[in-house]
Amino acid sequence: MTNSDFRNRYPIILVHGFTGWGRDEVLGFKYWGGKVDIEARLNDLHFHTRTATVGPFSSSWERAVELYYYLVGGQVDYGAAHARKYGVKRFGHTFAGIYPQISNTHKIHLVGHSMGGQTICDFEAFLRHGSQEERDYHAAHPEEGHISDLFLGGKHWVHSITGLAPGLNGTTFLDTHDGLLNFMSLNKQMTVSLASLVGGDTHDFVYDYKLDQWGLKREKDEPFVQYMERVFESEIWKSKNTGYFDLTSPGAAMIARDRLRLFPETYYFTFSGNATFKDTRTGCALPIPTINPALYLPALIIGRNQGNPEYPGDEGEWHESDGCISCAGTRYVLGQKHRDADPHDLSFPAGIWNAFPTMNGWDHGDFIGFNIAYWLGRKDIMPFYIDLARMLASIEPSENEATAHALAGVTTSEPSGHVTHSKASGIHAKGSAASKHPKGKH
Repeated sequence: MTNSDFRNRYPIILVHGFTGWGRDEVLGFKYWGGKVDIEARLNDLHFHTRTATVGPFSSSWERAVELYYYLVGGQVDYGAAHARKYGVKRFGHTFAGIYPQISNTHKIHLVGHSMGGQTICDFEAFLRHGSQEERDYHAAHPEEGHISDLFLGGKHWVHSITGLAPGLNGTTFLDTHDGLLNFMSLNKQMTVSLASLVGGDTHDFVYDYKLDQWGLKREKDEPFVQYMERVFESEIWKSKNTGYFDLTSPGAAMIARDRLRLFPETYYFTFSGNATFKDTRTGCALPIPTINPALYLPALIIGRNQGNPEYPGDEGEWHESDGCISCAGTRYVLGQKHRDADPHDLSFPAGIWNAFPTMNGWDHGDFIGFNIAYWLGRKDIMPFYIDLARMLASIEPSENEATAHALAGVTTSEPSGHVTHSKASGIHAKGSAASKHPKGKH
């Protein structure tokens, strides 16, 4: 892209999902791209991109707070009211800040995969509205010190939000009676597979659950398997302050009702995958042969799950999944405004979910290059991310930022209030097949 093609220069911030990890973990095997470093590749193409690291198993609240401090720098403050309510430590890690200049004129594009989609929506809500609960607590207990600036709100820092197979409405995989056991078994399986893939030993595996606020810090020279068992045998999973609870459909619905909002000047996008097919005999959905083996069981459970009776549409519409989340649940936050997005006509309104057609054959890991086909070089994840970065860079900036660009000699097009992009390009990665979203009230 030339300078004139960049209608904004806002950086892209990648936010990982449930069980995710940072760039310095897992022996350099990247969450975003595996053996392909998506962040580095996009930066090489002049798309300013950074990767954020938050707690892989922490609640959406705590992940959103960590994201704030990861960007601006400083010691994490989960909030005095929050700490007292859930019995966790109020303060956490201290971060240097990867984008401390963030402001109402130096905005960001947030791209979240899986639970990362829920996290970035929560983060924007904190930026805009803060937390009345924390403000009330601070007013009643001023002796406990300052209140985090995050909980004061009033910050218009987000220009766009993009969810990749996002857990906006949770997943019925975790709603079953054995949901917690299935989750723990799946995580252990994926950890062992990941350690084997990168050539590591599970005893020396470099992976941090980042649950220091719960007192679950890995001890020096503690074998990873022992650390993992200690985490999963802890009492924290009985709490409603974990990522596990927030990804159940009741947990996600509570977050959406209490905190998540659409804002009129923010652009919202979602991309969903479907790695199942309908069994004509039973009406249930079965995983396709090429699905990641670790996602086979979740796909089976979701494919026959009765689901949440409060979900809109027919029960069968919630059977199709990417092996982790129902396709129908990844398109937008239930109850919020949404529209179908045409990948060949990228002109989008703000303040509404623009949901792209479901991508057939894509499982939950395909969106981050976590699939054997990518590792063997048979598929390339970068065309998808390059198209996505081009789309985000084509969104008109705010008036203040446009003025700043003009002073810096960067050309922008005339303001239109919509994304404008070449119709010949399209947003889906090469080789993917898009399908229509499930029919129904959602």
